[in-house]
Amino acid sequence: MSSHGSTGTGHEGPAHWTVQIMPDRGGRIRTVRVSRRVVRLSVLAAATFGLVMAAFVVSLGLDGAREAELVRLRLENRHLTRNLGVVEGQVGALTSTVDDLSEQEQKFRLLAGLPDLGDEVRAVGVGGPLPEAAEREEFLAASPELAERTYATAYDAELLMRRLDLLGSSIDEAMDSVEMHRQVFLARPSIRPVQAEESWISSSFSQSRMHPVLQYNRPHPGLDISALAGTPILASAAGTVTYAGTKSGYGKTVEIDHGFGYKTRYAHAGSIQVKRGQRVDRGDILGEVGKTGLATAPHLHYEVLIDGRHVNPRQYLLDDIVYE
Repeated sequence: MSSHGSTGTGHEGPAHWTVQIMPDRGGRIRTVRVSRRVVRLSVLAAATFGLVMAAFVVSLGLDGAREAELVRLRLENRHLTRNLGVVEGQVGALTSTVDDLSEQEQKFRLLAGLPDLGDEVRAVGVGGPLPEAAEREEFLAASPELAERTYATAYDAELLMRRLDLLGSSIDEAMDSVEMHRQVFLARPSIRPVQAEESWISSSFSQSRMHPVLQYNRPHPGLDISALAGTPILASAAGTVTYAGTKSGYGKTVEIDHGFGYKTRYAHAGSIQVKRGQRVDRGDILGEVGKTGLATAPHLHYEVLIDGRHVNPRQYLLDDIVYE
């Protein structure tokens, strides 16, 4: 290829180029003359074509990425919708269970002697922070129905958790109350300490009576239950033996602390079969009827004290309870 044409005083280069095409194995030589302007236009066209092709390829890549992302989001949306349906069903079933539990809790409180919580307390409030505004709006804009169902399910789940917490606390309180009542019942001296058929109350609780040995009036702070010598003496309630020995006037005596302010005393025993510090249950044998101390015949002198004050034992006896 050769160049021709004057360049003048400048440095613009040749005005045109001559291109000769020579075949390898002889033949006619062809000569092509190309102007400088045509060369420039050809180069510019090639460069423009390259840029357009590159932009086209990039566009195809971006469109493909967008389409792939849309497909992924659609699949994820379907998955979330399916899972949300499962959660909604579980929340509904749990709500029914909690409603049943709430009815049982009300009955349990009634049996435990506790006041009803009331509808206002049971209508537990639900609050707490919501998602960030931008995040919430983006979710709502992307899938309004799914977003509404999601927030509604989250609210229901939070409400259930609060109701369960309330029911748990209420049932715990009721159980504590029942246990307290049970302990109080066990501590209450409620059975006759002598239950033999050949036994009877020979002297009642009195503020003043003639003492059979001392022969003057004095308070009688208990019951005298006459029975044959050797008849078993029973603990009238569960408790701890605080005294087992001989006391002046009482003879052989057993004292029991039942808790909750209840104490009992068993006097004039012929023998004692328990020791101080021993734990006994209602109906356990403490000893045998005798006539030790100031007594004229075999009998049990039985006292009940509440917070250190003597009370009439007959007020606490349940005659239909028999221990054999």
